[in-house]
Amino acid sequence: MAGTSASGRKPKLNNPNVKNKPRAERAKKAIENNADFQAIKLPPSRLTSEEKTLYKHIVQEFNNKGILKDLDSSILEEFVVQVSVSRQARKVINEHGVVIFEDGKMKKNPAVDVLNNAVKNIKSLGSSLGLDPISRSSILADVTSNNNDDEETDSIVAKMGG
Repeated sequence: MAGTSASGRKPKLNNPNVKNKPRAERAKKAIENNADFQAIKLPPSRLTSEEKTLYKHIVQEFNNKGILKDLDSSILEEFVVQVSVSRQARKVINEHGVVIFEDGKMKKNPAVDVLNNAVKNIKSLGSSLGLDPISRSSILADVTSNNNDDEETDSIVAKMGG
């Protein structure tokens, strides 16, 4: 059953009978509480120049909206590293192909597994950071569907980047 505590699915939040009805209120409080946290600034020096560029781009987009804070920097760092790993794996696959020959036998290029793992990590970390459309829109949908005060809703949506 979707929405039960035993299932892996998130409950639908616009259902008036759902137990998590106050999620919109929690989202509003989270935005208010986030205001006190320090914004992310410079990328860590250990990142490559390509990783720093992506890091700065994401920080610029999200700092303007007040969503990412310094507490999120380690997740963001790992996200950009995984993007870099996926790009490196793609380069190897493009150069050598999906299948390689070793000792006269055809084998799967190990870079395929590296790419697959990096993509899974990107998806997971990106979702945690709100970097996918569903993560961003679910917060906005919850707030707008459960709040009758248009002015307050507009303020929350604006802070979330809507």
